[in-house]
Amino acid sequence: MLTIGKIPRKIKGFFASVRAKFSAPSFAHLWGLVLAITVSHGSTIERLAKLLRGSTHRTKHGEFLWQSDFDHVGVLQEIAADTLRRLRRKNGGKCYFIIDETQTLKRAKKMQGVGTLFHHATGKYGRGHTMLKVCLWYRGVTIPWGTWLYLKHDDARKLGMPFAKLTELAALAIGEAQLPSWLEVTVLFDCYYLCPVVVNACARHGWHYIGAGKGNRNFTVDGRARKLDSYGRNVLNRSGQRCRIQGLRTSAGYYLAERKGSLRHLGPVKVVFSRRRNERNLVALVTDDWGATMKGVVADYLKRWAIELLIKDEKQQLGLGDYRVKRYRAVVRHLHLVEIAYACLTHLALNQPGAQGKKNSVLRLPPISELKTCMRQVVWQEAVEDVVRHTHEKPVIRRLEQLLVA
Repeated sequence: MLTIGKIPRKIKGFFASVRAKFSAPSFAHLWGLVLAITVSHGSTIERLAKLLRGSTHRTKHGEFLWQSDFDHVGVLQEIAADTLRRLRRKNGGKCYFIIDETQTLKRAKKMQGVGTLFHHATGKYGRGHTMLKVCLWYRGVTIPWGTWLYLKHDDARKLGMPFAKLTELAALAIGEAQLPSWLEVTVLFDCYYLCPVVVNACARHGWHYIGAGKGNRNFTVDGRARKLDSYGRNVLNRSGQRCRIQGLRTSAGYYLAERKGSLRHLGPVKVVFSRRRNERNLVALVTDDWGATMKGVVADYLKRWAIELLIKDEKQQLGLGDYRVKRYRAVVRHLHLVEIAYACLTHLALNQPGAQGKKNSVLRLPPISELKTCMRQVVWQEAVEDVVRHTHEKPVIRRLEQLLVA
């Protein structure tokens, strides 16, 4: 079985930016668990502990998650800032601050924060956690920014924490974000977060936003209120323009039209009505950037799909929902370890020859499944080289060198 005994040379630079935030024992837990997640097929503490050579019992790793005093949000955001510096363009460029939520079902009865929810993926009620996730998208690279666990009133009271709605958590994430001044930031979110508390948080930063509007919202144009859905259909039928827009991976044809007016509690906005060719459903994209073109608004909003891919990769490849810890603090930190593992694999991809291409190009990194395979090869090669370096048995050395070449 593949085991990890030390940080591979190719990954040492990734942890260098946050090394000063930890004591020696805590830092050993951090890099060990993160690297184990990047090579493992699941991320329960028990499974991760088995991958660490000379590791202590799994309970020690569990205690690290809930007893240590490191700032998990600050560590992840420091890593994100370091990634942004590596990717920086000469002229800065656009960066997208993307907000979404996801759910994990949990059968545990004593796990803190678990409550009844409607699970959108299965269409059934169950017990589990709802979490707010935020990522950045810059030059084609998805950069994890943070995860906030939603607590209901009773759970928040039991834990002695203030209750906050998902929209308030989103506003908090925006308000506390410290991004480099050379970035032009646009916040992307779906219709649930198109509300005053989130929009005002964007305005305090001076960031523009693009959000989907529900079809039943009243949109006031020339003093007359109309429903976004029915009004948008009429506008597209009368004056829709045909455009081809590039998404994250492919391009598609759209019919577009725009109108300026106001939404209740949000004030003056521009709405871009969009419908894909050969489809009936339309999307009303609301933005406060009056200078943006219709095509630009739709192209920007298509970047929101990056967070859906991030959540999918973290659940399927990195075990986002595999945590089996009781305490709320340990759950949140486990979720952040998965985010750090994703960032670690991105760091490995950016270090590949020719990965960054031209200075201002949009990057195309390999999928996470391929990067996990690459990480296993890095760990394996490092382990074999260590054995070769420290053994004096020539037949063993020759055999290991053959394996290393293979």
